[in-house]
Amino acid sequence: MKFPGIPENEEERLKSLYLADLLDTRDDERFDRLTRLARRIFQVPVVLISLLDRERQWLIACEGLGVRETPRNISFCGHAILQDGAFIVNDASVDERFHDNPLVTGEPYIRFYAGYPVHLPDGKVAGTLCLIHILPRSFNDEDIASLKDLAFIVEDEFQVIGMAMTDSLTGIANRRGFYRTGEKRFRTLTERNTPFSLIFFDLDKFKPINDLWGHAEGDEVLKVFSGLLFQFLKPGDIAGRLGGDEFAVLITTRSSTEDFLHALRRGVDDYNQKSGKPYNINYSSGILHNDQGQYSSLDEMIKKSDEVMYSVKRRKQL
Repeated sequence: MKFPGIPENEEERLKSLYLADLLDTRDDERFDRLTRLARRIFQVPVVLISLLDRERQWLIACEGLGVRETPRNISFCGHAILQDGAFIVNDASVDERFHDNPLVTGEPYIRFYAGYPVHLPDGKVAGTLCLIHILPRSFNDEDIASLKDLAFIVEDEFQVIGMAMTDSLTGIANRRGFYRTGEKRFRTLTERNTPFSLIFFDLDKFKPINDLWGHAEGDEVLKVFSGLLFQFLKPGDIAGRLGGDEFAVLITTRSSTEDFLHALRRGVDDYNQKSGKPYNINYSSGILHNDQGQYSSLDEMIKKSDEVMYSVKRRKQL
């Protein structure tokens, strides 16, 4: 059996996948109807929309198969995401890459597989739309074109979801998107008793930038700062613009918090030094660590970190 390779941009791909907040979701009619449609068009028993996590394959839509998750290292989709187009296996039982794969020798006894990569709005590959049959079969150019069309519809749905959860100016999560993703992270990390951190940011002296140099310049500051927040995130961390010049970042590994803050400080200082602007970007931050379920909700952490941030800002003004 040949194990699937890893994309060259794997860490960036995973970061985008986690920020999209699609993993571990299910029973979404917009995706379920597409798998039902594909099953009728291609006359196959199984149609999946898969998302490739670091070590697992999550099936966001699953028509004809009774599981939602399989190991990535035995998945056919792990091979398909490395392709620019369709990945076709006409008969896995005689294919040297798959003949002894446990998904071929055991349930669901895959013989035919056709997968087409599906991408997130930022262009990173998320997974595939794939067809599976227990019998070998051919797949012609017309079939590939139809599969491609359906895969592009999946991408359109990713785009719609992303637009609802993304700040249109900065490209990071908006308030709704940050709360939706953050609440899931909060519950998961709390249940696992995993320490994590929340950082609340507010830009210093942002109003004078708008007043003196115009709102277009203020928008540029927001985009630059958001870009730096995103740049130093690790997979699993999230950043969002909560409104105006207020931002929040959830760091899912407590030990990474100081590294993130140091990297951000260096990034902002470097920008200020090289930008040639008549002003500097500065910010205040409030940091909270959630150890052993110290806080009952994400909203409580956001409010309290906001209070800590304003205490820091007031001390700067003394």
